[in-house]
Amino acid sequence: MVWLDVAVEAEGPKTVIHPYGEIDLTTTGILWDTLDRVIQQASIPKIEIEIDMEDVAFMDCAGLRALIPIKQHVREQGGSFVLTRVPPVVERLLSAVGLDHELEPCRHAAWTPIRSAPSGPERLSWPWTPSHP
Repeated sequence: MVWLDVAVEAEGPKTVIHPYGEIDLTTTGILWDTLDRVIQQASIPKIEIEIDMEDVAFMDCAGLRALIPIKQHVREQGGSFVLTRVPPVVERLLSAVGLDHELEPCRHAAWTPIRSAPSGPERLSWPWTPSHP
């Protein structure tokens, strides 16, 4: 069974998102909803989003379809959006589809990770019915 769990660390304009598991057609809605919620709740004009990809075991093109428009939206608003600790399986996907420069993965976080978000009901996990494509 495919699964995805997402944890969020946030303080001020800085948000670190930790997806755990597989990002594909059946789970990308979880990531999309988390990113959308982070952006909607940000009252600071220059949000900084880091996606720590260390615990992503697999990602397909559906994951890219979620990440690219969010990245573009954040950048248009003057914010920053980076991928950190990108595993080889994701690096290969980015390279294979020619998006290795579009999502600008970096090896290290631009800032020190901060406190963890609640692990209770605020934590999103499978099963989940996506409301966005």
